[in-house]
Amino acid sequence: MRTLLLALAVILFIVSALTEENRFDFMAFGLAVFAASFVIEDVVGGFTTSGDQ
Repeated sequence: MRTLLLALAVILFIVSALTEENRFDFMAFGLAVFAASFVIEDVVGGFTTSGDQ
């Protein structure tokens, strides 16, 4: 999951660099996805392992 989010963030940053309009929108979404890639494993991992305990 983390790898997919990081790949999506890279794609959004590339699109942001290549577009003239909505540049900052793509950059903002890229930063949000990048930050979510660090949090998602803790959130999803917490939900999946809580039933095992």
